[in-house]
Order: sequence, then structure tokens, then C-alpha cells
Amino acid sequence: MVDYQATKPIQHGGNQAAIRARLKLGNRPLLDFSAPLNALGPPPGALVAVREATETIDRYPEPGSPRLVERLAEYHGIPGDRIIVGAGTTDLIALIGQVFRDSLGRRAREMGDAETPLTHLSEPTYGEYRRTSAQNGLNTKVWGEHILGWIQDDEPEGATGLFWTGHPNNPTGRAWERDRLLSLIERNPALTTIVDEAYLPFLPDEADRTLVHEAVDRDNLLVLRSMTKIFAFPGLRIGYAVASAEMIRKLKRAQQPWTVTTAAEVAAIAALDDEAYLGRTIDLIATESARLTERLWDIPGLRPAWPERERPRSAPSMPNFVLVSLVETPWDSLHLQEALARRGLFARECSNYRGLEIGSQVTGPERSFRTNGHLRFCVRTPSQNDLLLATLADLMASRPNG
Repeated sequence: MVDYQATKPIQHGGNQAAIRARLKLGNRPLLDFSAPLNALGPPPGALVAVREATETIDRYPEPGSPRLVERLAEYHGIPGDRIIVGAGTTDLIALIGQVFRDSLGRRAREMGDAETPLTHLSEPTYGEYRRTSAQNGLNTKVWGEHILGWIQDDEPEGATGLFWTGHPNNPTGRAWERDRLLSLIERNPALTTIVDEAYLPFLPDEADRTLVHEAVDRDNLLVLRSMTKIFAFPGLRIGYAVASAEMIRKLKRAQQPWTVTTAAEVAAIAALDDEAYLGRTIDLIATESARLTERLWDIPGLRPAWPERERPRSAPSMPNFVLVSLVETPWDSLHLQEALARRGLFARECSNYRGLEIGSQVTGPERSFRTNGHLRFCVRTPSQNDLLLATLADLMASRPNG
């Protein structure tokens, strides 16, 4: 049975207005650790391009963003007819659900089981995967049961329909071993795997992990890429998908015109041209993600969502965010988020991720922890991360009010 509760809008990170209104914070400054964006801010060239684009607001954007498609094709070294641009990956996720709805519905009828699961995922994960499935009348099956792990390892063997997976996954931060994911795709031709690489550009070994080049010639693989995360311009809303030429044609036929503004297109092109910016980003995340996680282990009551403190060499690099469980503490995630906000720091409270609710149990092989909820912290600059750590240490040494 389709979960119609899942069709409701989801509260994501980055919504400062909501917490300001709830806590009556007014215009008090909030340092945003809730949205996993590049702490360096937008590339300077992108800002210049957006300002110049204001001179064209009296004209419609060119449908399909052909200049950006051409630049992305050059950037990845793939044909342009394997790329579709949209207003962020969330826009493309909704489009994918719409395009696959009818064909998957027919498949269920042919199988003689209207209730058969036609979308598959592991949770906790980005809620829009389940939401677009529910909006399009597609039943969802959840695979796997462990949150604590170094890598993605839940394989929907023999499944039919769509398999949504983050690489790395939001909010757990786990990435796939590339060969393992490719093997899953090859063994399951009736399963279309949608690999969300929104956060992969933050990893220093992105080139060895991405499936962009594999997607162009496979009928059952689609790769999503976000530009708003790595280039820190979420207000412009831009992302893209890479797939076979036939799959891209199907998506384009269903896509609304003018989904991407001229300002977003020119900003994305300018950002791709700034190689130095990307290099600085990789250096920052490689250092600060590991340091922030290591320091979080030292704060009683907080536990980063990894199997253990010592990270094996075989584990993927860490993304630009850290998921933390609250354990053996009087604090719960909602009260801690509010206390941080009152001190000017905005964290992502994660109880609307399935499996991360207050009181939930997180598990891994031979491990189990009862939690008082979870928070996710974006990795920012060293001084900003130090401010977060000091504030957390001070709060966790006290008791919540009320």
C-alpha cells in the first residue's frame, strides 16, 4: 500500500525563517550548520555572472540550458545528449518519479500484483526519494537495517523498479565502493538505479568513485549531480542528471519549460571554470571533516554515526557533514537544536529522517545504541567549527531547561 503520509512536504535544512519564528529570534544572526553547503561561499566569478545576468531579466531563459549542457559535457568528457539540467536535484527527483510512474504501473499489472514494491531504498536517507515515489503511487520497500557502517552496502537483489541511493548518503555520510555498486547494477537489469552524487564532489577521490561515465551507456543507471551544494548557491536552484540518450529524451519530454533561470545557468558555468576554488574546497573538507568528527567524539553525550572512532583505511573519505547521535544524555535533539540556535548556531535536527527519531535505536554489526535523536552538522571553516565545538561542549556539560 502506498504511504500517502510520505507525500507531505518535508522540512529540510537551511530554513532559518522557521526556527527564527518558532523561537522568536527576530533578526539575530545565525551561523548555518544545518545546510551542507560549501563553507567557502559561492565562487567570485559566479557572483559576477549573476549580477550581469540581471540585465537579461526581461527575456525568457533558453529552454534546456544548452550553454550549461555544453560546458558540463566538456567538463565530464561525455556527449551532451546524455545530460539534462533542472532546478536542483530535488526538481529532477520529482521528474524521474513522474516519468517512470506509468511504465512501473504497467509492470505491476503485468506481474498481477498491484501492491508489489516498485521503488527501493535504504533509510535513513533523503526524504524526497520516498516522497516522489508516494506522489506517483509507487510502493516503497526499505532494504537493510544498520545505520552504523563505513560504506553503503544494502543491495536490493532481484528487485524490480527504481533503486534510490545516495553516494555518499545523506544524512549518514556513507559512500559506495564503486565496483560493488556497479556489480549490483549489472546483476539487476530490471532495476533502474538512481545514484545521487550531490555530495560526491566534496570527496578528494571523487574521480575514482563517480558513475557519471558508466551512466551514459547503460539503460538502468541514472546519476544525479547537484551544483548548489559544492558551489554554495542553493538560492539559484540548479543540478543535472546523466543517463543514456534514450532516458534523457524521456525526461526532457516531460520536463516543464524554463525550469532553470538565466542567472543560475551563467553562475554554474562560471563556477565550473574556477578550478582553484574546487581545489581549496577539497583541501578544506579533507582536513576539517576529519578534525570536526574527531573532536565531536570527545564531547560526552555525542556520538558520531560511525561504527567506532578509528576509521579504517578502506573507508571512503568523509563528506562535508557529520551526523551525530545523542546517547546517555538528558539532552534530546530538539532541545539541543533550540539551545544552539539561541546561541547563534543553526543545526539540522534529524527526527524527520526515518530511523533517526528521538528514542530511536541505531545499529550496526554487533552494535546497538539507544538515542535521544540526532543532529547533522555541516563542515565549515576551522574557526567556525571551533565555535560549534566549544558551544556544544558547554551545553552538553549542562542540563536542558524545562
